[in-house]
Amino acid sequence: MVDRIRRGGVEHGLDYVVPLSGVARHAAAANKVWGRARIISQIMNSPLSQSGLSTLHLLGQFGVLYTGAERELLDVQRLLAGRRGVQLWSDTAPHRGYAGRGVLAVQPFAHQFPKDGVLLIAGVHVRLGAWLKYTRFERIIVLYNLANHSRLFAMIEMVREATGLDPELVFASHMLQLSVSLPGQVVRSLMNLEPFVDVARARSAQARLGAGGNAPRQFVVGRASRDALDKHHPDDPALYRMLASRGIQVRVMGGTCLAPALDGIAGIELLPAGAQPVPAFYASLDVFLYRTGVSTEAYGRVVLEAMVSGLPVVAHRRGGYAEVIETGKNGFLIDTQEQAYDAVLRLQAAPDLCAATGLAAMEQALELHGPLATERELAFLLR
Repeated sequence: MVDRIRRGGVEHGLDYVVPLSGVARHAAAANKVWGRARIISQIMNSPLSQSGLSTLHLLGQFGVLYTGAERELLDVQRLLAGRRGVQLWSDTAPHRGYAGRGVLAVQPFAHQFPKDGVLLIAGVHVRLGAWLKYTRFERIIVLYNLANHSRLFAMIEMVREATGLDPELVFASHMLQLSVSLPGQVVRSLMNLEPFVDVARARSAQARLGAGGNAPRQFVVGRASRDALDKHHPDDPALYRMLASRGIQVRVMGGTCLAPALDGIAGIELLPAGAQPVPAFYASLDVFLYRTGVSTEAYGRVVLEAMVSGLPVVAHRRGGYAEVIETGKNGFLIDTQEQAYDAVLRLQAAPDLCAATGLAAMEQALELHGPLATERELAFLLR
């Protein structure tokens, strides 16, 4: 794809790759990847009749916006359109932001709840109820995407007692399945990649313009997540201040919870979750920097979306996404504050390294979440 040489990082044990070719070679390689993705996408998006299949009920917690599990349910609904009947359900009143998406609230006393067909429960955070006893499901699937083993075992027992069915377990990552040692299937997050591939294409075009002599813009590092402290590492504010002091702009969407530590500091922009469409936000970045606090990402959907966008990722080693990142090739896995700081500065100083890492990240993400991979995973929901 791109000629490279590998060197050992001299500071803090980081490996990295120095590409031998320029922006034009990256753009040509990227165009080949995009071409393959577009062709396969056209095949996948051709409606295939699946007459005779019962309704698939997707039960989540749509009371809050911008949660990864519920975003995945919306993508599953889109991916199965014309192929299987799908109904979205929420265990609480849906947020007004989901108006028009066809999400129904479970209301047992009004006899409004899923009753038959196939039920997919999108996480152990979803609340079930006595209504489950009055159902006749063919299959019940539990998506385990949040590391809380006690809740998982409680949900399995509740489903068994209420329905007589053994729920089928689907894990968001191999890490999560190994942590609980239960049988099941690993299905990485199903997602709509098209908007993020478009971001990668625009990024390549912008890089070609920059290579033609235009003045370089300010280097931007950022991340997106829910606006909650558990989504942020305790050392993140100090890291952001260090980066801003070096002239690097920091943008955090879902970061207003950090305002007490960072408000008013030049070069740091804290945005509420959903302030911009996620693809548009990623288009403003040069590097995606991601760590969490007390919570461990079962997979980390936002990390993969950033990779598809052609962004080099610098991320904490603790998370399911670590299964798909190879340090120095398609991103950087870090353990310490110093490693995070050094990786960002290294990418800032080497535009070719930044471009090559982003392209390798996009290729890896498309391999795992592109149309062919998505078709293989959807087969589980089309039976």
